[in-house]
Amino acid sequence: MVELQEIFNVKYGVNLELNKLTQSKDGINFVSRTVKNNGVSAVVELVEGKEPIEAGVITVSGGGSVLEAFLQPEPFYSGRDLYYLEPKFKLTTAQKLYYCVCIRANKYKYSYGRQANRTLKHLKVPHFDDFPKWVNNADLSIYEGVDKPKINNSKPLLPSFKDTVKVEEIFEVVNGIAATGLKEKDKAFENSVMYIRPAATQARTLRSYIAKFSVPEDKIFPQGSLFVSTNGEGSHSYSYVSTDEFVPNSDVSVLIPKGEISIEEKLFYAKCITANRYLFSYGRKPKGNKLKSIKIPKLEGKDIEKVISYINSLPYSSNI
Repeated sequence: MVELQEIFNVKYGVNLELNKLTQSKDGINFVSRTVKNNGVSAVVELVEGKEPIEAGVITVSGGGSVLEAFLQPEPFYSGRDLYYLEPKFKLTTAQKLYYCVCIRANKYKYSYGRQANRTLKHLKVPHFDDFPKWVNNADLSIYEGVDKPKINNSKPLLPSFKDTVKVEEIFEVVNGIAATGLKEKDKAFENSVMYIRPAATQARTLRSYIAKFSVPEDKIFPQGSLFVSTNGEGSHSYSYVSTDEFVPNSDVSVLIPKGEISIEEKLFYAKCITANRYLFSYGRKPKGNKLKSIKIPKLEGKDIEKVISYINSLPYSSNI
């Protein structure tokens, strides 16, 4: 293990304030201490006399979402308490991304308001000569174009929805199962299946892995299933379409379409259901009849085609 400063020049960013900048779609990225969107919180106009930080460096939050580290693929401005790392050696993109992971692994040292300002350069990280082989052999070209839309014409508009229906009119609501008696593992194993929980992001819905034989077959749902978080103050009502087969826990309900529905329609309905979060504040939960009674737009005829076209015009829709 070596100190971070042995691999990188640790520099403080340009320290601009977003509220004093002009946002523009044709500008450059403004990177802040946020954990979301690769650290990019806005796109702003160039400031006369202020040179952007070059692409290819790693940004690290010294405070806020402390030690959130991201590789920046484009030139950018930065906000307060944000550092950037210039490699002293020629590193591949995969190696830089691995260093981001190594830096984040030190987050636990900075709880209770501690910041990583003076100590950042002293963080211990592996030398790139000691990286696992899979890092140096990683082929990142397979991810090129993943952010592209499925259709490249101008983004179509969503239709104006006049009628609504209850969730139960379109879907059968199936509840998940409790964890009692289940043997949960942190990692996937042979003949295992994901066991999911409520969460505010889909990536965090994975709770554990369980053996398929330990649950009834009708509680194992296929890839492409629509499910809803039905509990949790910070996670209720969030709805997602699964990317793999799974078993829901008792705070997740799966919506089984009563007719043929495309993946694009499920993604649309997931967004519509999530938009009803405000109905369930102050401890109210979208369980049982409350979930079934949520009103969502009624899709029929050409409206279905318009929704599908709209979804397929969005970034990353080429992966659907």
